[in-house]
Amino acid sequence: MVKKKTKDERTRNWRAVVYPESAPENWREILDDMCIPWVESPLHDRDVNPDGEVKKPHWHIILLFGSNKSYEQVKEITAKLRAPNPMKCANVRGAVRYLAHLDNPEKFQYSKEDIKAHCGAEIDHHLAFNSNEKSIMKREIQALIREKDFVEYADLLDYLLDAEMYELLDVANSHTLLFGKYISSRKYKQQGK
Repeated sequence: MVKKKTKDERTRNWRAVVYPESAPENWREILDDMCIPWVESPLHDRDVNPDGEVKKPHWHIILLFGSNKSYEQVKEITAKLRAPNPMKCANVRGAVRYLAHLDNPEKFQYSKEDIKAHCGAEIDHHLAFNSNEKSIMKREIQALIREKDFVEYADLLDYLLDAEMYELLDVANSHTLLFGKYISSRKYKQQGK
C-alpha cells in the first residue's frame, strides 16, 4: 500500500488573539519565558463589528518560530494563555502592519509605536513605509515647504524636529537631494523676481 502524501500543515509563523478577561495576568511572562520571538499589538479596545457593536478588547500576537511548528505544538502554547485557536500567519509583514491597522483605513488606527517586539523579534522592516505612504508624506513635506516658505534645507529639518514630526523628518532625511534641490530651486526662483 502506497502512503498518500499530505500537505505539510506546519509553518514557522503563527498568530493568535489574547483576551484580557481570560488571559492569565502574567501571560506576557509565560511567552517570554519560552524565549520565542513574538510581537504584541496595542490593546484593541476600539474595534467594531460591521453592525457597529464594539468588539471585546483583545491583543493580537504573532509567534515567530525558528522552525516549522504544527498546529498542535502551537495550540499547547496558546492554551497556556487561554487564547482561542492559533492561526497560521501567511505573511508576517501584513500581520505586523495589521496590529495597528496600518493598511486598513476603515478600521480604528492604533499607534504603530505601541506595537511591542519581544524576545528578539525584529519588526522595524515590516513597519517601514510603503511606496504609497512615502508619496503622501513627500507631498506633505512639499506643501509644508511652500506654506512656510523655507529657503534652506536646514530650516525644513529643524522645523520638523522641533514640531516632533518624526515620520516626516525621516522621509525628508532620506530624500535630501529631492528636498534640497526643491528648496534651492524655490530660492533661486524668488531671487530672480
